[in-house]
Amino acid sequence: MLTEPPPSSPAGADVLADRHRAISRALIGMVRTGLPAAPNPYVVRYLAEHVAEAGIWSELACEPDVLDELAPSAVAAEVLRTEFGRADLPAQIAGALVASHRLSLVEPPERGVVRAVAAARSTGQAPAVPDEGRGRWRLRWSRLRRDPLHVVLTGHGRGVRALAPVGLADGRALLASGSLDGTVRLWNPITGQPVGEPLDGAGGAVLTLAATRLADGRTRLASGGADGTVRLWDPAAGRLTGTLRAHGGAVTALTRLAGPDGRDRLVSGGEDGVIRFWDPATGEPVGAPRTGHRGQVRALTVLPRPDGPDLLLSGSTDHTVRWWDPADPTAGGTVLVADAGPVSAIATFEAADGRRLLATGSMDARVRLWDTSAGPEPVGVFAGHTGPIVAIAVVRLDDGRPVVASGSDDNTVWLWDPATGSTFGDPLTGHTDTVSAAVSVELPDGRSLLATGSADHTLRLWDLTTGQLASRPLTSQLQTVGSVTAVTFGNGRALLATGGFNGQVRLWEPATGDPIGGPFVGHRDWVRALAAVPLPDGRNIVASGSYDGTLRLWDPVSGCPVGGPLVGHSSWVTSVAPVPLPDGRTLLASGSDDTTVRLWDPRTGAPLGEPLLGHTSAVSALVATVTPQGEPILASAGYDATVRLWDPVTGMPLRQPLVGHTGGVSTLAALFLPPARTVLVSGSDDRTVRLWDPVNGQPIGGPLFGHTSWVTALATVRVPGGHPLVVSGSIDGSVRLWDPTDGRQLHVLSLDLDVADLTSVGLRLVIGCEVGLLVLELDPTRLTPGRGGRRWDAGAGA
Repeated sequence: MLTEPPPSSPAGADVLADRHRAISRALIGMVRTGLPAAPNPYVVRYLAEHVAEAGIWSELACEPDVLDELAPSAVAAEVLRTEFGRADLPAQIAGALVASHRLSLVEPPERGVVRAVAAARSTGQAPAVPDEGRGRWRLRWSRLRRDPLHVVLTGHGRGVRALAPVGLADGRALLASGSLDGTVRLWNPITGQPVGEPLDGAGGAVLTLAATRLADGRTRLASGGADGTVRLWDPAAGRLTGTLRAHGGAVTALTRLAGPDGRDRLVSGGEDGVIRFWDPATGEPVGAPRTGHRGQVRALTVLPRPDGPDLLLSGSTDHTVRWWDPADPTAGGTVLVADAGPVSAIATFEAADGRRLLATGSMDARVRLWDTSAGPEPVGVFAGHTGPIVAIAVVRLDDGRPVVASGSDDNTVWLWDPATGSTFGDPLTGHTDTVSAAVSVELPDGRSLLATGSADHTLRLWDLTTGQLASRPLTSQLQTVGSVTAVTFGNGRALLATGGFNGQVRLWEPATGDPIGGPFVGHRDWVRALAAVPLPDGRNIVASGSYDGTLRLWDPVSGCPVGGPLVGHSSWVTSVAPVPLPDGRTLLASGSDDTTVRLWDPRTGAPLGEPLLGHTSAVSALVATVTPQGEPILASAGYDATVRLWDPVTGMPLRQPLVGHTGGVSTLAALFLPPARTVLVSGSDDRTVRLWDPVNGQPIGGPLFGHTSWVTALATVRVPGGHPLVVSGSIDGSVRLWDPTDGRQLHVLSLDLDVADLTSVGLRLVIGCEVGLLVLELDPTRLTPGRGGRRWDAGAGA
C-alpha cells in the first residue's frame, strides 16, 4: 500500500509545496479570467499564503492585476514570513511589501502605480517597464534614490518615541512600540502584523520601553511616561499589572539589568537626573535612588563584564556617561566618558576584535565610539547627520559584523561600520519626521532586522543583510529634485530640466528618462527654481534661481551659461517665471526670500526698473498670465499669506492682494477655462488649494480641502477634448487631481514621497521630490469625475 511521506520530512514538504503550487496557479487563473469582478474573499485573504508555501512569488509577480486584488496586509505578512532578508524579491512583490500601508487605502485598480513607485525605490534605478494597468495613473519612468527593502507599520495616532524587543515565555519574539498617543502596541516582526489590541491607559505620552523576565519565565513589559510613572504590562495577556511612581519628572530611559542574585532588575532614568532600580515582580524599589548626573538621564544600557556582574551605563544631557555597580547600592556613578556632548542615546557592543565598545549619540549630531577599557578619548567620531541624534542601535549582519545605526532629527538613519568609520551607503530615508527610536530585532531563525520609530507616527522594519547593503548604488546624481520645468525647442521637441540640492541643473528625455548631456554647473547652492524663457529669435533658454542668491541663464543645446550670474537679490532666489508682454517681448521675473520681486531682460541679463515691493515675508512663487482682454499679469505668492498681482510693464500693483489663505502661500499656477476665463491657483501651508479670478481679485468658490500637510506644488494637465485639470502635490506624500470648474477632487494618489515641484508634458506629470524624479501618465478615459470628490456648495464663490 502506498503512503504519503509525513509533512515534516523533506519528501513530505515537497508534496505539500506541490499542492500549494497547484492551488495557487488555479486561483491565479480564476482571478485573471474573472476580472474586473472582485475575487472570492477567500482568494483575497489566502492566495498569498498559498503562493508563499509554494515559493512561486515570481509567478504572482507576472500577474500584476491579480496581485493588486489581494489583501495588501496578507501579501506583506507572507513576504515577511517567508522571503524578507533571505532572497531577492521580484520588483512587483517588493513594491507590494514596501507600500502595503498605502495599498490598503487604495482600490485594487489604482494600486499598480503605488506599487510601481515603491518598487522603484526598493529595487534600483532601472527604468520601470510601463505597466498598462487599470488605474488613472501609470508610472512611465523614475530616477529615484534607492533604499534597502523595508516595511512600514502604521497604527499609532502620534509620534513613536520608543521601541523594545519582547521575548515571550512561549518562544515568540515580538516588537513593542510606545507613542505620544499614550498607547503601547505589540507587533509580530515576522509578519509585520499587530498582536492584540493596543495597551491603553499608559497615563499620557510613552517615552521609553524595556522588557524584563520574571523568575518564573514570564515577561513583563515596562513603559515610562511623561507623567513620571513606570507601568508594568503582561504582554502575553495584554493587561496592566502595576504602576510605579518613579520620578519627579518624565521617565526618559528604561533598561533591564541582571541583579547580583541573578534575577532581572528594571532600571529607570528620569528628567530629574535620578536613576532607580526596581523589582519587576513586586514593583518595589531596590536600594536607594542613584544620583550624580547634573542633567536629564536620557539613555540607559548594560555593559557586560566577563569577570563580574554587568554594569549599568547612563547617558545624560550633562555631557557624561556614567557607570554604576548594581552590587554596591551605596556607590555613586563613576564618570566613564566626560565629554560626549549632550548624550541622547547609547549602546554597547562587542567589536570584531573583541573590544567592548560604547556608541553615544549626541545633540551635536555626532556619533562617538569609545573603548570602555581604554582612555577617555573617543576611538571614532562619525559625522553626517544634520540634526541632533536621538536614537542608537547596533545590528549584526549575516557575517557577524556589527553595524551602528543612528536616528536623527534630520529624519534619516545612518549606518556606520565601527571598524572603518565609514558609512554603509547613503542614509536610510523614508521617515518624514524625527527618527526617535531604533532597536535590533532578533528573529527566531537567526536573522536580524532594524526597527525604527518616528515622529511621523510610523515604525519601519529594515533588511540590513550584507547583500542588500552591498548592492546599493552610489547616488550622487540622484539628489533631491527641488524644481522641474519643460523646455520646448523650435522643432517641437520637449525636454525636462531639473534643479537639485547639489546646485546642478540637468536635462532629461521626458519619454524615457535618459539624461541629456552633462549637468549645468555654476550655482553654489540648491537650485530651487527653474523656468524656460523664449527669446525673440525663437530659442528657449533655461533660467535657474538658487539659494546662493543668484539667477543664471543656460543654453539648453550647449549646456553653457548665457552670460554671467544675475545678481541683485540679497537672499535666496525661490522662484522664477517667464513674463510674456503684448509687444512680443518676454521678461524674466524672480522672487526671493528678501521679500522682493525683480524683473530682468533675459537677452542681456540686465535688471529692469526697481524691485517690486509689497510682500512682508519671503516671496515663494511666481506665475505670469493674461486676462481675456490681453492684459498681462504677474502674480507673486508669499509667506505673508497673500497673492499679489502686478502690471509687469509698469511694475505697479494691480488691485488689492488676494487674501484668504491662513498660512504662507507656497505655490502658484495659472490656467484658462472656456469660453474666456483666466484662473489663478494657489497652494498653501494651510493645507488648502484656492482658485482666484485675477480680473476682479475674487476667490472662485471656497478652499479645496484634502491635503493633510503643506501644499508645495501645482501644475495643470489638459485632457484631450476637455478643459485643464489642476494637480496639487504636498509633503503629505500625495498628488491630488481637481476639476477647476466646480472644485471636485477627481483622484488622490498617495506615493509616500515629499513632493517638491510639479510640471506637465502633455498627459505626463513630472514630479520632483526629496529622493529624485519620476514621471506618471494620466489615462483620461479612466477618470470618473465626482467619484469620492467634493463639490463647492451651491452658489459659493464667484
